[in-house]
Amino acid sequence: MAFISTGLLGLDELLGGGISAGTITDISGPGGSGKTQLAMQISLNSLQQSTVLYQDTSGGFRPERMLEMIKMRGLEPSLLDDVIVARITNTAEQLEYVKKIPAMQPRLVVIENITDLFSFEYSKESSMLEKHVLFIKYMHELSFLAVQNKIAVVVTNVVRNMDGREVENLNNSISMFVHKKIKLQKDGKKYQAQVLPSFGGKKEILYTITQSGIEAP
Repeated sequence: MAFISTGLLGLDELLGGGISAGTITDISGPGGSGKTQLAMQISLNSLQQSTVLYQDTSGGFRPERMLEMIKMRGLEPSLLDDVIVARITNTAEQLEYVKKIPAMQPRLVVIENITDLFSFEYSKESSMLEKHVLFIKYMHELSFLAVQNKIAVVVTNVVRNMDGREVENLNNSISMFVHKKIKLQKDGKKYQAQVLPSFGGKKEILYTITQSGIEAP
């Protein structure tokens, strides 16, 4: 099985080799923990072999940051031409876009802030059930797409503080469909990544965020 490397040997080992085709990998963590940096790094490692579809649901995608990472690695800036960026502005677009993916034949699909639009559009207490039902439908279609077309899917998701605990947004709904979870944590200047389910004896690794991306300390 061909894996896409995360760029961190220790994290690849925790994942059982890296990011694999036909699976959904969920990267969650608080703001500033490196979710976007890691997603971009995985994208760069996949770009050297095939097209990447990068879905931006919050308008936060910065091509200049990805270009900086490309240059820091000594790669050709033209690699950026192989990134298809889709700006998604509402949940209807997000659901509809799943149907467009097979025709693009990407090796990797990245969906930034996968739950944000659902939480924004269905923020009222009375809309909670509808939000979960719609999001579960979306995740089901995304999971079927990944398996059917042997596409690696990487999503990022925010972690919120609820009653003193850090909880991933729409955790119960997303957990039914993801195959592996990468949990990023930030404690001062210390960054730590954990993978569930984990392979082997080691359960977590340390990392730093640099101009080049995510690196071992």
